[in-house]
Amino acid sequence: MFFDMKSVALYGLMAVAYASPVPFSSLENKLAKRVKFNDFSCPDGTTIAEHDIRQAFHECRRHDDKAIGKYPFPFGNKKSVNGQTVRVLTNVPEGTALREFPIVAGGVYEGGSPGAYRIVTDYKDNRGDFRGVIQHTGATVAGAYEACTPVTSAKRDVEEFDDDEDIYYDAEDDLEVTEDNTPSKRDEEIEEFDEEFDEDIEDDTSSSTLVERGNKKKKVGSATCDGTTLSKDAVGAAFKQLKHTDDNSNTRSYPHYFGNKTGNNQAVFGATNDLREFPIMEDGSVWAEGTSPGSYRVVADYNNNFVGVMIEKTGGSFTKCTVNSD
Repeated sequence: MFFDMKSVALYGLMAVAYASPVPFSSLENKLAKRVKFNDFSCPDGTTIAEHDIRQAFHECRRHDDKAIGKYPFPFGNKKSVNGQTVRVLTNVPEGTALREFPIVAGGVYEGGSPGAYRIVTDYKDNRGDFRGVIQHTGATVAGAYEACTPVTSAKRDVEEFDDDEDIYYDAEDDLEVTEDNTPSKRDEEIEEFDEEFDEDIEDDTSSSTLVERGNKKKKVGSATCDGTTLSKDAVGAAFKQLKHTDDNSNTRSYPHYFGNKTGNNQAVFGATNDLREFPIMEDGSVWAEGTSPGSYRVVADYNNNFVGVMIEKTGGSFTKCTVNSD
């Protein structure tokens, strides 16, 4: 017997809904939990910078509830509209446990007045995923809240272009740790794309292309740090692990946020994006939790673009290493 495909799909969904012990809200929660970092526009017209949002997010993850004054503080995600109780963050499923933490322009919240703006996280893995940004709109701290919305801009378009470019660079970035330096077909394809890409933009002077030229990805290579050379395999192994591991700011484990400042408050790298770091093991192995991280770090941004290599020294100072063209 032949069935209409729409009917088959409908019956399949009905069967899953009836037989599965997991409610659809769990699936909804899984699909909705990842909110992308972005600049956010709030109801009062204020735009909250992505950098400040990330700073608040990482600070929130470091603390238990009410560790700094009353923050992080449980957030009920409720507001009243025409006498009806509705969710503030409509993308977050009903019943999700959330907490809020103040956003401070150019810094992190350390106590006192929390201001009007908050990041919201859940409690996943005792650290939390980013769930959104809200603005306090009531007359008191316990007043009403409204959701802020992501900003769409040329900046975001450039980042989307970067994500597309990952298709061509993952083969290079996710290099297999091997001593065989024979060029592979994948390497040849990457080089061919590089040449085609350069030719395509040679005469293109649009603002988006010029920005993209400035942001063009660096390639993973060996690195020289104060006379010590780290192999391309060692750097690549650390970078690959960083790309596939979430931050763990609740402890001193890695990867974690890197403020791009050294002891004298100078920038280590020219990159303006938010960065994170992961230990490089000189023998090419991958750093394991509970072991010494050593002094060498691979650094990337939150789009998983390779930024560089550095040495972490005593006193919280960092020195940029030279990445070689292998």
